[in-house]
Amino acid sequence: MKTRAAKIAKAKAGILLDLSLGGTPQPNSVTCADLKIDPRKPKFLLPTGSVHTCVATHILEYVEPTQVWQWFDELHRVMRPGGTVYFSGPYGGDESAGWVSDPSHRVRITEGTFAWLDPRLPFFQQHPDVGRKLPKPWHVLQATRAPGTHGTTTYQVVMRSAKASQ
Repeated sequence: MKTRAAKIAKAKAGILLDLSLGGTPQPNSVTCADLKIDPRKPKFLLPTGSVHTCVATHILEYVEPTQVWQWFDELHRVMRPGGTVYFSGPYGGDESAGWVSDPSHRVRITEGTFAWLDPRLPFFQQHPDVGRKLPKPWHVLQATRAPGTHGTTTYQVVMRSAKASQ
């Protein structure tokens, strides 16, 4: 018979997924290179509910604009219920030299972008008003604008996957 600790460990098991472009991968994480995937595409090739934590830095600005909501839904699929995601990247506001100066950036992301994913916030219910289905729900735990490198500005957001029935 399994010990209580072994049962808890099995119930809490999952992987740390690092979807970041560039930088040093998180220790003990599964990376895009490991999976041989392009993190800009909404197909992560992982089992449903297999990820307990995800780090996604400097990725959202490169996702195709027509695939942004599908990208978040795919991340929601691989996250375990209540899983946590840490996002950061160049702030997409007009005053952000980091975002504006790179011509390969595709999507403007600000800390307010994530309000469209949280059913507790008013923007979430507006998806049908602009012709989109509701995305999978997330809870925004923290959303801030912060100083970046070389005098730029970044967004830093922490979200938790929420139950789809909300």
